[in-house]
Amino acid sequence: MRPPARFVAVALLLGAGCATTNAAGQAPEPTGPRITSVEIRGNQTVSSGLIEGRIGTRASNRFLFFGSNRYVDRGVIDADVGRIRDIYEKAGFWAATVSAEVIAEKDDEARVRFHVEEGRPTIVRSLLVDGMEQLPDAVRARTLDSAPLVAGARYTALEYDALKDQILMRLRGQSYATARVSGRAEVSPEEGSADLVIEVEPGPSYRFGELEVEGNLLVPSRKIEKAAKVVLQPGDPYDPETLSEAEQEVFALGAFSSSVAVGGVPDPETARIPARLVVSEADAMRIRAGAGVGIEQGFQQVRGLLDFTHLSIFGGLQRLNLRNDIAYRFLFAEHASGFAGRSIAELTQPDLIGPRTDLALRFGYERQLTQSYTSQSLVARIGTPIRVRRWLYITPSYSLERFFNVQVFDQEQLARTEARTLTPLVDCPDGCTFSYLEQRLVADRRNSPLEPTSGWYASLDLQEGGGPLGGSFDWIRIAPEARWYAPIFPNLIFATRLELGYLQPLSTPEGCTQSPDDSFSQSFRCSPIVIRFFGGGSNAFRGLGAGRLAPQEAVEVKNGNGKTTTIFIPLGGNSSVLATAELRWFFAENLTSAFFVDAANVAAGSLEAFDLSALQYAAGVGIRYRSPIGPARLDVGYRFLRRPLVVVNDVHRFETNFFDWFAVFLAIGEAF
Repeated sequence: MRPPARFVAVALLLGAGCATTNAAGQAPEPTGPRITSVEIRGNQTVSSGLIEGRIGTRASNRFLFFGSNRYVDRGVIDADVGRIRDIYEKAGFWAATVSAEVIAEKDDEARVRFHVEEGRPTIVRSLLVDGMEQLPDAVRARTLDSAPLVAGARYTALEYDALKDQILMRLRGQSYATARVSGRAEVSPEEGSADLVIEVEPGPSYRFGELEVEGNLLVPSRKIEKAAKVVLQPGDPYDPETLSEAEQEVFALGAFSSSVAVGGVPDPETARIPARLVVSEADAMRIRAGAGVGIEQGFQQVRGLLDFTHLSIFGGLQRLNLRNDIAYRFLFAEHASGFAGRSIAELTQPDLIGPRTDLALRFGYERQLTQSYTSQSLVARIGTPIRVRRWLYITPSYSLERFFNVQVFDQEQLARTEARTLTPLVDCPDGCTFSYLEQRLVADRRNSPLEPTSGWYASLDLQEGGGPLGGSFDWIRIAPEARWYAPIFPNLIFATRLELGYLQPLSTPEGCTQSPDDSFSQSFRCSPIVIRFFGGGSNAFRGLGAGRLAPQEAVEVKNGNGKTTTIFIPLGGNSSVLATAELRWFFAENLTSAFFVDAANVAAGSLEAFDLSALQYAAGVGIRYRSPIGPARLDVGYRFLRRPLVVVNDVHRFETNFFDWFAVFLAIGEAF
């Protein structure tokens, strides 16, 4: 039986496809000798590594079953001659000549050598910017300030394009929204010169028109407009940067998942450009829950948290936040353990006192169980946050805190401890009251709060306690901080930080228990331990665990086997200093390495920590993985000078073996 013609055609097509596949699957036969090396000769301005990375001719790298053999291909070599010439033209050497030769070696192998004659560089003989004559002098000066290319400089295409981009962007940033820029370059390689002409069509100067709001359902438009008009008023000169600032001011209200500000179609007749704000409202209610395990030097903990937030509980952007955080901690191995946690309720009413001046109320309970002290407290706080700008705000407040059962270390929680009285500096088991004013100023110009790569951050925290406000203690506390981030290369960031702390007690309250060292008590002047400074930890001095950088008190306890062990309790200090320098290298899409040096000290006296000769130093390395909730960070620090910590009542050294000088931290988020 004869097969149908359609079946025969399909079979022939399948057979042809198989034949083609088999032929294509075979490796092509080598057409020339194997390349053993590629050399670049005569290049002085452009590095060999840059040239080799942009050409197609490569040396063989075959080893055992790895790598591959590369063979001489005349077509590729000729194309590479042109590529190298293009590289030199872009670098400003238009008279450069390039040639190539293949040097035969034994056993059908060869070297490929490229010869470069750079010649003299091409210099910008003249540079004319035409079309800006009618603009105001100030506009022309700002547009051309710090130009990347000027007459007399070497001509490169990259800097020429950068100059045109600078003119265009700066004109648009000065209200000339429809500006256009073009240019031409006449290059004479033989003369080594270039004549450049940049033609500018600035167009009319525009101003912002009316502001329109879209996308809001529950948040009134007037509140959105009010936030945007802090930086963007109808009639202001048009500037794309102002649009960006306006959308960030609106986003800072906290009620939106996104905020986008765009300019509309320019109207030449009115010289106005309408502004449009498109928002997307976030869920009004948010619930956050989590749990984790923490391991630090001296303590371990199991922790859980539950937060509830309502972004507009009464319909006018009033924010209610309920925070609950509880942990079970194990201190000093088996010698102490217990619960620590806090429960806080915060209510913020925006614009209650005046434009951008809010009212914030806070109530809370906290139980602290640290390596330094235990305490319980109730707090009530009233504040008036002033939002000068999205990135600049001031928060004056008054706080009233009631502490009870404050002890440097709870004797009853020390299992099998010898019956002796510990030294609870400023112990108030019957209760003590803190009444104080606080002012906090923050300026945050970082490009990202979670993983900053540029910008700066500064803050100043002031406290004035007691005096006419009453309370158990009188004090002044000052804590300034500054951070700076600068990109050295696109994937290399330099970050630095400086923190200072100054606490000055203003009186010696009755009932202040003296320490075993009288001179140490005089240095403390009986400051309350709950407001002293403590150093160390993953976000502070990375040579010691959290709270461990401070004067120590030695305490002897008995283990389960009857042996006596000395534990060291940090007592805090009235002064502190922390300085950090860090290099962050983004070597992969989701991986970053860090190299850091920390210098810090915490001392009893109000000025003692600022003695540079007593600083503790730590150097270390770390790695970060970019996760959806922020960088997951692992840091290892080493105190290379091996300076012992101060122990106020004992001659024992805090560190006894080599590993005591190391500290390891696992955390979420950058250190600063």
